[in-house]
Amino acid sequence: MHPFRRAALVLVLGVLALTAGCAQQERSSSGARPDGRVTRPLLEARPSGAAEFPAYAATATGSQVEVRDRPGGASVSTLASPIPSGAPLTFLVVEQQGDWLQVLLPVRPNGSVGWVSAADVVVEGVPYRLDVRTAAHEVDLYDRDRLVRTYPIGTGTRDTPTPGGTFYLKELLQPPNPAGQYGPYAFGLSGFSTTLDTFAGGEAVIGLHGTNDPTSIGKDVSFGCIRLRNDDITELAQVLPLGTPVRVLA
Repeated sequence: MHPFRRAALVLVLGVLALTAGCAQQERSSSGARPDGRVTRPLLEARPSGAAEFPAYAATATGSQVEVRDRPGGASVSTLASPIPSGAPLTFLVVEQQGDWLQVLLPVRPNGSVGWVSAADVVVEGVPYRLDVRTAAHEVDLYDRDRLVRTYPIGTGTRDTPTPGGTFYLKELLQPPNPAGQYGPYAFGLSGFSTTLDTFAGGEAVIGLHGTNDPTSIGKDVSFGCIRLRNDDITELAQVLPLGTPVRVLA
């Protein structure tokens, strides 16, 4: 079994505008894909009665993925890969029916799901999960459902709250200025602000990033994004793969 490595970085070379407190992603020329993750064929790797992994991510193998309303049903959208930041199109798997996978989609409205052909993706086990507890201003890191670390965070204000629900990490960005307001790394989540349609000229994507203001940690300060201390986001960037589930709780 290969070592489980972090998601590949997307190097953002221009000025990094952020959406809902996180990066409005500029396209990378690298088209980098995550590597080193434990690859399994579909979900047959999941033993009956117990999951080998607590979650599974599906990554596009081609230039686009057709999303359908049911297994083998009507097409509802076509999503391109890589996504605008240069990261590969990635989904969080919800369930499987034969050669079809129901996946959580990185589109509005939050929580949207659709069905994709297993032939269009590679499915990989994800041992990690993040639970964001907004009232406590903390995020818990789980490894195979075992709590391994808790980090203090800053969250959205009352007018621009961090939306609740289940999301996943869809991209990992490296801001051009690691000492800037977004710190050395920024994960883009699959979810969006519920109070802002756009931010800084782009979509109001919710993200998880560092900060140049450590005094903001532990407070309701952002446009919806989740702020961490720079050492903490750096630690997570070295570990978490794309497709990692993120549950935003009260």
